[in-house]
Parts: sequence; C-alpha cells; structure tokens
Amino acid sequence: MPSRLELTIARRLSFSKEQRAFTRGVSIFAALGMALGVASLIVVLSVMNGLAGELSGRLLKAVPHLEVHEVSSALGVIETLEVDGLSISHTPYIRRQLMLRGDFSSSGAELTGVGASAPDVFSMSVVEGDLNIVLTQRFHVALGEVLARNLGVGVGDTIDAVLPQIAITPFGLLPRYRKLTVGAVVAVGASPDATLALTSLETASKLSRTDEADGIRVQLSDPSRAGEVAQLMTSASQGALTPITWAETYQSLFAAIRMEKLMVSILLSALIAVAAFSVISSLTMSVAEKRSDIASLRVLGLTPVGVRTIFLLHGLFLAVFGIGIGLALGLFLTANIEGFMRLLETLFGWTLFDPSVYYIGGLPTDLQWSDVAYIVTGALVLSLIAAVYPAHRASKISPVLALDGLEAV
Repeated sequence: MPSRLELTIARRLSFSKEQRAFTRGVSIFAALGMALGVASLIVVLSVMNGLAGELSGRLLKAVPHLEVHEVSSALGVIETLEVDGLSISHTPYIRRQLMLRGDFSSSGAELTGVGASAPDVFSMSVVEGDLNIVLTQRFHVALGEVLARNLGVGVGDTIDAVLPQIAITPFGLLPRYRKLTVGAVVAVGASPDATLALTSLETASKLSRTDEADGIRVQLSDPSRAGEVAQLMTSASQGALTPITWAETYQSLFAAIRMEKLMVSILLSALIAVAAFSVISSLTMSVAEKRSDIASLRVLGLTPVGVRTIFLLHGLFLAVFGIGIGLALGLFLTANIEGFMRLLETLFGWTLFDPSVYYIGGLPTDLQWSDVAYIVTGALVLSLIAAVYPAHRASKISPVLALDGLEAV
C-alpha cells in the first residue's frame, strides 16, 4: 500500500499548476484521449447490444423457438410436457420454397402452412387484413410487409404461387402454379418480412401434394429456456426426438454479431491504447522536469521503490481522471442517444435510420455493466503498463548525480 506521503506527492504531480505548459498539454491530451476512448466504447457496445437484442426479439416473433421433425412421436411428448413457469404452444407445419408472382413483379418466398393454433404460436403484428381468415379459408395467404410491397399487392389481391414442380399441359411441361388471395399483410420488423408467406396447413398440403407435416414448431413464453425444454423433450422420448432450438438455427447469425462486436471493440480500444501510451510521454517529461525534486526526496530518505510508486500513482491519477470523464460522458450519451438523433435529424433534415431500409426507426441501446467493467479495467491496466517505464527511469535517478545536474546512465 502506498504511504500518505507518496499519495500526496503523486496527486500534486498530477494536478499541479507548476508544470510547464507543454507538459500539462500532453497530460490533458492523454486524459481527453482516454475519455474519448472509454465513452466511444461504452456507447458503441451499448448500441450493438441493443441492436442484437432488438433483432433477436423481432426474429423470435416469426421463427419457431423449437422445431421437431419427428411428428408422430413428438405430439404426445409435447402435449404432456410440463415446465414450471413456462407456457408451451405448438402447431404442425409444412414449409416450401416457391416463387410468388404479382401483376408486375415476382419474388422468392418461404411459404409456411400452419395449423389452426397458429394465432397462439405467432406474435407478429397484422398491418392489414385478418390472419384468422388466412388460416381458416383455403388458398389464402398472409405476406410479410416488405414482400407485399415488392410484389405491389395488398389485401384482396390475387397472386400466383409458382411451385418447384412440373405439370403436363397441352403446351408441354410447365411449372405448377396456383392462384392465392392475399388475406393479410403482417410485419415482423426484421429480415423475414421480405420472404415470409403464411397459409393454412390445408392449403400448404394441397399445394405440396402431401398429407404429412414437415414437423412441429414450438413456441415458448420464455425463448431463453429453449435449450432446457429441448433436453426435457429428448429425455422424455428416450432420445427419439432431436429438437432444434432457435439459437442453433440462427447460430451463424448471432456468431457473426458477436464477432462484429469483438472487432469493433478491438478497433475502438486502439483509442484507449494511444491515450494510455500518451501517459509515457507525459510522465517522461514530468520525470525530466522534477529530476532535482526527485533527488531531494532521495536525499531525505525516499527509496527507489517509493519514487517508482509515486510515478505509477501519477500515471494512474491521470488515467482515472480521463476514465471518469469518459464514463460519465458514455453513460450520458447512451441514455440520451435517441434525443441526440432526433436533434440531428431536425437540424440537418436527415433521416438517419429509415424504417423501410433498416427495419428500425432509431438506435436501441442495452447498457451492460459487465461491458463497462471490462472497459474501465482494461483502461486502468493499459495506463499502469504505460506508466511502468517512466516510473522505472525515475527510480534510477541517483541523488548525487541528479543534484549535480547529471542523469544516471
């Protein structure tokens, strides 16, 4: 533990007005650089956490939390499965890739036919029309909002569903197609809006010419427990079922998000590293300025370890000053980022995030204190490492040589 004398001297070195203007400027630059790096990391990581949470939340409105392909054996297990504090909904489904064709354009889509319990399974918002009509009347379809816009259709319009099957006609072999009526337009608020097409299980069965479901989709009141439910289903079926969780289905997507977060963190950490190593310049100049003072302290009995401790604390005080400013600034910006966005849009007439392009109208944030702890700890460690060399140089100054105006070799 540093003594009170060492703490007092280090504090005076850090905040004294007796420093030369250039040395003080370098110290201020180091502190401000540290503040900028810490604030940037806090804001960017909070935004990336918020975007990842927003993306997963919207995806989970449209995708199954669990999928089971062993239909015959799965129904009995799912219907008898009880998990404390968790409600479970399920419906059989048939899924096909096809081409949807409007009057003037066409687009690829993923058609999913679901059972009558689908309203309990899907939690997406209905922009137009009635989803119940789609699920109860034959050859009706609900389209994702972006898909409907791309096709130029709305509720009541008819579209052609072109199937990847061949029909024999008087004109030769042609792809099978069937006219469908748009009964609803739905919105997830994520990428599925561009390919999503929902219909009843009966309609999907007619289109695909099969009476067998492809699997069962399971929705949970708490999607984070999908892994737990999958293990219970596997155990209850004695290994006959192999449920696939949403995290497994989209693991590549979320792995890419985690990698992107890591790379951004590394790039922005360079700001902190530059500021931390600016501490070397500041402390080195401080050592040169205070050489005679260091010699006097050595003559009065201060040990080399004490000198080293003083300059390590000097570097730490500079870092703490910058980190404190950066922490306050980062938390303030994170809490008010929506307000700053609206202000910029008003002042410059910009639309920073067009909902029709980015599916969001703003920047969601999710401040995780574990990220803040890592940022602050990393900045402190880098600053201490940067202070080691100047502190070591200061501890090597000989009292006799320094008082004679010489520097120890």
